[in-house]
Amino acid sequence: MAPFFISQEKFETDVSKQASEVCDQIISEMGAEVHDDLIQKLSILGLYIDRLERSSRNPEELETLLISMRADFENVVQSVRRISRKLMPVRLDDASLQTSLELLCQNMERPGAGNIHFNYSGEQQNISTFNQTHLYRIVQELIHNAFKHSAAWHVWVHLKWEPKQLILEVEDDGTGLHHLNEFIDRLRNKHNTLKIRCQVIGASITYHHGPKGLLAKVTFPL
Repeated sequence: MAPFFISQEKFETDVSKQASEVCDQIISEMGAEVHDDLIQKLSILGLYIDRLERSSRNPEELETLLISMRADFENVVQSVRRISRKLMPVRLDDASLQTSLELLCQNMERPGAGNIHFNYSGEQQNISTFNQTHLYRIVQELIHNAFKHSAAWHVWVHLKWEPKQLILEVEDDGTGLHHLNEFIDRLRNKHNTLKIRCQVIGASITYHHGPKGLLAKVTFPL
């Protein structure tokens, strides 16, 4: 197969388009999370306040309400922290790729709806911030696609340091096996930002049948 190349102008156009789509997606997801999670929890705290006003003469009920309020308040704090982490830009110059990916997996988990399992092997090597950022974004998009397009319940992220290359594998249990071949063919023939990012840093991305389902493999030469 002939090498795949694109012009700098097309790359910038594609990345700008992708960035716009990602921003819209983040805003939509944050809006849904604020509406469905944070506002709901704050509304419950409001109900507690109403009950406190009516129960001020009953010490036992007052104590029970205060205990419940304290627990729900902590849930609100955790929700705000989770949302703020998603909104903060990634700073790979402050952490290793390994640490950044581990935090990414924690932040992208969906309790009760999508679990992410991260592990690594090998001795970590130095990679430029530029290359780390692209690798980070590639994994981020693969995880997002697993939940959005494959309807996965579990995602496994493997970081493997080898003497001459870094291998990143993202596997999910979403797409049914009877649809997997067709899905892999579409991914292999699709020109998307994942392929563009890989080309920019000299990496490659391939798709396979994994032990659990769809397996995306990114190989980056060191």
